[in-house]
Amino acid sequence: MSDNEVTPQAPPEESTGGPGEGEELLKAAPAASDLAPEVAPASIPAPRDPTWKAFLNPASLIIGAAMISFTIWWTRDTDEAEPPPAAAVAVDAVSTTPPEEGGVSGAAGLLDTVRGYAKQLGLDEGQFNQCINNQSNVAPISADLQAGNALGVTGTPTFFINNKKLVGSQPMAILEEIINAELKGSPTSLDGYSMGIRQLAATNPPGFAIMESKPDVSAAEIEGNQNAKVMVAEFSDFQCPFCKQWSEQSLRQLRTRLGDDVALAFLHFPIVQIHPNAGNASLVAVCAGKQGKFWEMHDLLFARQQEWGNLK
Repeated sequence: MSDNEVTPQAPPEESTGGPGEGEELLKAAPAASDLAPEVAPASIPAPRDPTWKAFLNPASLIIGAAMISFTIWWTRDTDEAEPPPAAAVAVDAVSTTPPEEGGVSGAAGLLDTVRGYAKQLGLDEGQFNQCINNQSNVAPISADLQAGNALGVTGTPTFFINNKKLVGSQPMAILEEIINAELKGSPTSLDGYSMGIRQLAATNPPGFAIMESKPDVSAAEIEGNQNAKVMVAEFSDFQCPFCKQWSEQSLRQLRTRLGDDVALAFLHFPIVQIHPNAGNASLVAVCAGKQGKFWEMHDLLFARQQEWGNLK
């Protein structure tokens, strides 16, 4: 079994190579005329049922991200489209585990839960509430989706180590080999890699590829030196179990190398066709980042994935 998930296909036909998880958002898509944001003042708590839930639905991302959103989500807006085959969609089992210590009660909804995370991280509650109700804060998520689509990302996690594409939650030894090769001079052919990586390159679709270009991470959240010789850019989905697996296992090892030579950039790729809350989780992380706590929220969202993943 592959340790990744594949983005479900939808007409027009889209490649499904690589890991990925799709998801539906919290509500059915509203009409475009209903998408005007209602910004909550910083001094007034956001309403119980705020507009933030609608910001990352299919319709709004079609408007904000054009074709990439259309290819992922348009099937929800037509009666003619068939749902993806069950075999193509790997869905997390519903957790019956009680919340972790310091978490939010299982009876809480998604909004209350993420507000609890914001409070736990010491974020300004007024600023956080205002941010998640501001339509413009969806823009970086939309931009990352478009960038991933242009680079052939079809699932999560997908990594670009400079211009080397690595698909899936691969063993850390694979990532280490690619990083070390980049530090030594960046191979231009598969001859510069071990048999294991060459075998990944030979799979269909390829699990490894040398690309002509690399992601633009100038607007991304970066851990390490933004001018590092090796930039590991991760397209990720906060509700993807394989992204969680990589974050909790391999990321800890990668962080020991982050600094002047190696850096990590996070790029949002919420596939909401099979993950109802991933888009909203990306928005929460964006808003935490505006207060300098992106990576803290990143770690918390993955650690508590089973707690918030099925909330409404």
